[in-house]
Amino acid sequence: MKVICNRGALSDALMLTSNVVAARTPKPILQCVKLTAEDNTLTIAATDLEVAIRYRDEQVQLESSGQAVIPADKLRDIVRESVDDTLSIESTGDTADIRGQDSHFKIFTQSPAEFPPVPDFSGQPDVEVPAGTLRQLVNQTLFAAARESTRYAFNGVLLVAKGKKISLISTDGRRLAMAKSDLSSDKLDKEGRKAIVPAKALALIEKLVDDPQESVGIQFHENQIIFHTTSATLTSNLVEGQFPPYEDVIPKESDRKMTAATADFLSAVRRAALLTTEESKGVRLAFSKKGLVLTSRSPGAGEATINFPCKFDGADIEIGFNPQFVAEALKVVDTDEISLEMSAPNRPGLIRGGPNFLYVIMPVNLQ
Repeated sequence: MKVICNRGALSDALMLTSNVVAARTPKPILQCVKLTAEDNTLTIAATDLEVAIRYRDEQVQLESSGQAVIPADKLRDIVRESVDDTLSIESTGDTADIRGQDSHFKIFTQSPAEFPPVPDFSGQPDVEVPAGTLRQLVNQTLFAAARESTRYAFNGVLLVAKGKKISLISTDGRRLAMAKSDLSSDKLDKEGRKAIVPAKALALIEKLVDDPQESVGIQFHENQIIFHTTSATLTSNLVEGQFPPYEDVIPKESDRKMTAATADFLSAVRRAALLTTEESKGVRLAFSKKGLVLTSRSPGAGEATINFPCKFDGADIEIGFNPQFVAEALKVVDTDEISLEMSAPNRPGLIRGGPNFLYVIMPVNLQ
């Protein structure tokens, strides 16, 4: 194999594929990327056996086709530190030679036959979503997925495609985020499709595309999901387990409702949180016809009181929330105004940001 590459394009491709290269593994080949040169394209593949990426780099000049498996970190660092506009990569036997105008690197390679198979996209997508829409859905839900949980399904995000709607839902047991959007067409049967997608795979979505108008094709398989763009294919194993019945968690009725500007409410919550600590994370929210008073108290830090004017309907109520959880939701809302619906101090609160985003948050005990 011999190929001459645009260094900038190659660097971008390696930065993306390196995200799924295993950092620590008893299998050294999983710390490599597989290069395949054919049809005037260099395809770069990487996998950790859970998530895999194929990236097609067409800014190349192909001199001879072939394959090479090269340590990902070494190749990435060489390309990144190079000062040349183009680099030549040539593999023969168990070595690969990378040449610039004034540099030559010889790297030991591994057998392409031993590299795990990385699926490619074939056939028609089950669902197509604009890249900008998919990134927004991920941004509005991924933050609420569990980082570590004994309930394994919490470590992923539920993707539901049914009719002309696509929804993403995440929870860590203390909060739940749900974002949805319209689909341009309905290619699925009446049952639709559901899949619990690992957080790691969804975190790569934003890096797959530059153009928010580009279409992302999605295919659902029994144990995998595939995302496809014009230049990349991302394949992920699905999270096993049963996602909790999220519809049952969303409050159906509430008799108290606050309406406020998103940015102003976020500012008030952040300021009230300044005097909280790890031991006292809660902020008290006291709602009345006069507005909202946020207070926090910490034995080692002091007290904070924030008076926040807002529209409030219903009987007076005092309720405590983790300010970090509230702030994280407000940061991803794409509307200028939000509402916070409540029914009792010991019942969940419901934040709505327009018709397509809702966020359920459990109260905290401030006693």
